[in-house]
Amino acid sequence: MVGDWAASMVIAVALFGTGVINGSGWRVFMVLAVYFVQASVLTALTGGSFGQLIVRIGVIRLDGEPLGWWRPFVRTALKCMVIPHIVVGAERRPLTDMMLSTVVVTRRG
Repeated sequence: MVGDWAASMVIAVALFGTGVINGSGWRVFMVLAVYFVQASVLTALTGGSFGQLIVRIGVIRLDGEPLGWWRPFVRTALKCMVIPHIVVGAERRPLTDMMLSTVVVTRRG
């Protein structure tokens, strides 16, 4: 998540200027918006966000089926709300993963 946030900050500053860091109004939400887009799209396409791909982990469904498009977007939206991602179940999976029947796994290769 730290790698994702750092990459999102760099992209947001490049696109919208330094106001995303020390400004006010709509610009302060641009890092979060960039994070949401990159994490959702990359997870849907590759099974992991930018930071997850770097540390060689990914998201899969418990039943082995493809993630599809809606699960990564819902998962990222819930992560942006923070609370569902803090609640962790007995299997050490966050509430977001329990709700969507997904799990974070180590990638091989």
